[in-house]
Amino acid sequence: MQKTITKTLVLGIVLTAALGVNYLFAAWTGPTQAPTGGNTSTPVHVGATDQVKNGGLSLDGLSVFGGGYFQGNVGVGVVTPTEALDVSGNVKTTGGLKIGNTNDEVAGAIRWTGTDFEGHNGTQWVSLVSGEAVATVDLNYTACVDIGGSWVTGQSACYFSGTSCPSGWSKNGNFSSTNFTNCPCSGSIHTRSNISPEICYYSVSVRSTCNTRYRGGTCRIWNYESSQRSCTAQISEVGCTKN
Repeated sequence: MQKTITKTLVLGIVLTAALGVNYLFAAWTGPTQAPTGGNTSTPVHVGATDQVKNGGLSLDGLSVFGGGYFQGNVGVGVVTPTEALDVSGNVKTTGGLKIGNTNDEVAGAIRWTGTDFEGHNGTQWVSLVSGEAVATVDLNYTACVDIGGSWVTGQSACYFSGTSCPSGWSKNGNFSSTNFTNCPCSGSIHTRSNISPEICYYSVSVRSTCNTRYRGGTCRIWNYESSQRSCTAQISEVGCTKN
């Protein structure tokens, strides 16, 4: 009986020691990256240090006591917003609502053109003041007139005096106006058309051979012949499109 108890105690001690050693080795796992790689991300805290969270964040409530910045679209009651601000439901404001201009022809859209409030009925823009249909105005028209240009609707081009477009605008093909003011010849010219500058031709008399010489060999009388020259028309104004 005594031997059985002794064997049991020894076996228990051996098993306990074996399990303890196994636990110690199993609990330790060496680092897989060099410091400081692999560190646990900083938790959201209440400190004054700025934080950036790459993953999503869901909250039951949110209060912002300073300015806010949203890089993408914002949805209110909309899971996947398709506009800068996408609201499902009514909108209430205690102040005024500022509306700008747009060419986005969507039924129900409202815009301020700078001279009239207009709404789109699904087919065309209609004045909210007079109730009459209005012509679609290219937004570039306003930008053109504001900087002193002359807008041509059929060409969608803004004309400026000179040979180059102002900053923010690029040359639209060969749209231009020309003249032969600085040429000794004349020819057909164009006004606000997509045509390259014209060329006119003229003749000049140039010395060719000596007719009579002095005794010393210097030419006394020259023979002249006609030589044809060309002159390219000057661009007086250039047609441009907004970048």
